[in-house]
Amino acid sequence: MLGIFFDELDKNYFMQKGYAYFSIFLLFLISLSACKSEGESTYREDSSGPISLVSVFSSEDMYKQLEAGLQDSLVFGKIFPGLYYPPEVMFATRHFESDLLNRFKTTRLVLDVQDGEPSFEIEKNKFSRPQAYIKVTGNSAEEILSLLRENQTAILDSYRWADHEFVLDGLKSKARPDNSMLEKLNVDMVVPHDYQVVKDENNFVWFRKDVFNTIQNVDERDQGIVTDSSQDILNILVFKIPYAQPDITMEKAHYILDSITKVYTKGSREPRDVYVPTNNGQDSIKTSVSDHIQVEPNPMLSDYYDFKQLEENENQNVYETQGWWSMTLSQLGGPFTAKFIIDKKNKQLYVADAVMFAPLNQGVSKKRDYILAMESLFTTFKIKP
Repeated sequence: MLGIFFDELDKNYFMQKGYAYFSIFLLFLISLSACKSEGESTYREDSSGPISLVSVFSSEDMYKQLEAGLQDSLVFGKIFPGLYYPPEVMFATRHFESDLLNRFKTTRLVLDVQDGEPSFEIEKNKFSRPQAYIKVTGNSAEEILSLLRENQTAILDSYRWADHEFVLDGLKSKARPDNSMLEKLNVDMVVPHDYQVVKDENNFVWFRKDVFNTIQNVDERDQGIVTDSSQDILNILVFKIPYAQPDITMEKAHYILDSITKVYTKGSREPRDVYVPTNNGQDSIKTSVSDHIQVEPNPMLSDYYDFKQLEENENQNVYETQGWWSMTLSQLGGPFTAKFIIDKKNKQLYVADAVMFAPLNQGVSKKRDYILAMESLFTTFKIKP
């Protein structure tokens, strides 16, 4: 009898122990599944696709109705800030059928066009990283274009963000190991190692990179190939100045840029005397003008300039501007982009100014690539805590 009792006791003991082990195992599987789901929700493949090219997923018929409107200046056809010669639009488009979205979902710039009630949404890193995914729904092509026009600023900012992040990923691997000259300014920024230090002062640092291009042309005399070279010059000026105002206008920002380039840049022409109008054009005074870089003052180019606030909080105001520079006396010019950080507490203005010279090479301009690279670098321009 006791033997049977102990046999039953042993069976109950091992059954209970088995249930306990099974419960632990089940909890482990649930935990593993939850971790896997969480991992799947955060992991994203690297995005792909050319810079400044939006992939439009829609029916063929819908794309034909949208195509002309997409290139309108109120959607993707806005002129790229700072590109005056030759002017270029912000984004081009290419078409894919809607059922191909799953196959090409890692494309960096996505416009998903669907039929239905009007709606608009933007999502970052939906399928890949970095990625700007925009879904617009409408009952007609005109309804969809209307939504795109209404949200143009948000659309362009989102697509530019994705391109900047993509470009920056490549530049970070080439960052200078020594940033001590920026630390003296109490700022931090990624600067590629192939930029040389031209000048390093207490409140001013000048980085420069020279890019040499090979040009091959046909000699009209003997139809032979003539090889020449051209030079692109990329400059990054970083400086700080006392500044007591909590904000800044485009005119004031450009004035500050001019005041710095007047001191540190010099063209090939000797200074000359000019007469400057005063008293609303009724009088004039004679003054000496040196050859230096300035923001191009021609008001006809104002449409190619951009100025906007990026951030505002109790400690800082952050702005960026793009435009066209020229020499005061020489016949040279090019695009520029600059970022301004106002330190309200310490009454300081920190500036990163990129001045680029890139003449046409066999009809091809690198200005767009250079501006994108500079804007990407400037996303890392910050005051050190």
